[in-house]
Amino acid sequence: MSAELLIIIAIASLLSALLYIILKFFERFQVTNIHGLTANYLTASLFSFFYTFKTNLQLLPHSSSYAGFALGIGLLFICVFYTAAITAQKSGIALTSIAGKMSMVIPILFGYFLYNDQLTMARIAGILLALTAVYLSSSPSNNDSANSSKKNWLFPLLLFIGSGLVDTSIKAGQHYFMTEENQYLYFAFLFGSAGVFGIILTATMYIRSRIKIKLKSIIAGFILGIANFYSLVFLVKALSDDRAESMLIFSISNVLVVLFSAILGLLIFKEKPHKKNLIGLLLAVGAIIILTL
Repeated sequence: MSAELLIIIAIASLLSALLYIILKFFERFQVTNIHGLTANYLTASLFSFFYTFKTNLQLLPHSSSYAGFALGIGLLFICVFYTAAITAQKSGIALTSIAGKMSMVIPILFGYFLYNDQLTMARIAGILLALTAVYLSSSPSNNDSANSSKKNWLFPLLLFIGSGLVDTSIKAGQHYFMTEENQYLYFAFLFGSAGVFGIILTATMYIRSRIKIKLKSIIAGFILGIANFYSLVFLVKALSDDRAESMLIFSISNVLVVLFSAILGLLIFKEKPHKKNLIGLLLAVGAIIILTL
């Protein structure tokens, strides 16, 4: 794997880790999740459309071949987020993190069966090491794990499947529908459908509970939306590179997200990893070395 491609994957992973950090600030500043999330998707959609405005206007009448797929994936995006929120509430943060990151197994399998990605012994060893690293680095302490084992596993399972399908659908969109020319219009449809669904949920919440939209939710969503847009741009850029297969990109990306999240969590929130997490982070570095050879 070239240094250039690894840098692209690293940037995409760092931006993905920043998404978790921004969402953490949602809690700190009491941002209403659905309002911030909706503003995030609308921001990302508008940014995508105006990023190449003239080109997108020209391509808009000819977008029917991929618009439906992109709109469907956008709905999947916001549904997975809500599943993650419910999982965190019912099963704890640790299980939520593990379920979301271990889902890289799904796009890896799809890459093997649909895109003829090659599974060598070295790659299998690297992927297994990556999965072990993700599990250990996301695991709770012994006391927390005793409590977590009693929690409901239904929502973590749904999150595992949903997160895996999101990554798989991104690769499918890049492989079958996206070109260098229509990429940003595709993003606009994808983020836009999630934003529209968020508007519907926001309106429903207001009608039922009179929950009003606050300015801080819009500002927080705007910041999240810019990071969200660029994280997808760099991920698709990596997936479009012929020098590496999707299974390697998703494996390395997930491991780097774990590493960056741990570093940012320590620097910003003073979250100190325990012994099991440190072992996981060391294994993550080893997995990256094996997968990039």
